[in-house]
Amino acid sequence: MATTFWAWLVSALVIVLLAVVVPSRLGTQNVLRDARGRYSLSRVQVMVWTVVLLSLVSGMTFGRFAAGQVDVAGFQIPDQVLWLLGISVGSGVVAAAIKVAKSTSRPDSVAAYPLGAKGGRFWEMLTAEEGTSAGRSIDLAKFQNFVITVLLVLIYVAQAVSAFRAVDNPAGIAGLPAFSSAFLVLLAVSHAGYLLGKVPSPAGTPEGGTMAQRLASVASEENAAEVVPGVRTA
Repeated sequence: MATTFWAWLVSALVIVLLAVVVPSRLGTQNVLRDARGRYSLSRVQVMVWTVVLLSLVSGMTFGRFAAGQVDVAGFQIPDQVLWLLGISVGSGVVAAAIKVAKSTSRPDSVAAYPLGAKGGRFWEMLTAEEGTSAGRSIDLAKFQNFVITVLLVLIYVAQAVSAFRAVDNPAGIAGLPAFSSAFLVLLAVSHAGYLLGKVPSPAGTPEGGTMAQRLASVASEENAAEVVPGVRTA
């Protein structure tokens, strides 16, 4: 089973490198930041579950291959796991739509970083996004969602480790560990609270930059790119 565990770990590291490190090396924004230049909780959650589940699939596949199994992908993915991924991705899509709507309708009240400016720290994703308290106070809806997600990720990883240890040969791994229905409901309720917490629109202007300033910097760059230097005649 050591082969499966190592393949699981290496796969997780490769996914993280491709999603976070490579974009920064190319001079682009990593996938954990949203269109405002801030770290996004919904993006982090989708990324975490993607890393955990895809690396598990990769680890099991390589383990079965190393064990001489012909059908290396002949394992099952429980419906609960698909629902889990669906809830996380769906929540991320809805959260992004709410952000776009607010960034468009009230850009002066939405916290953001000017294009090209250095963004905030990772834990900024747990703070308010609008009004005078943006980036300065913890958002309770975000905090509960983050804590519950971390708890469920740790539980699922521990469950996967126990399932792998229970078999002597990687070829005997029947599929990804099932996810408890109760935990699935807990995750759904947590995400519902997170999304509802994004509905209120606090008043005031955030410190450190707004979406209006970011849009202005984008517009200025586009105008500069359209300027064509004149050709002087001899």
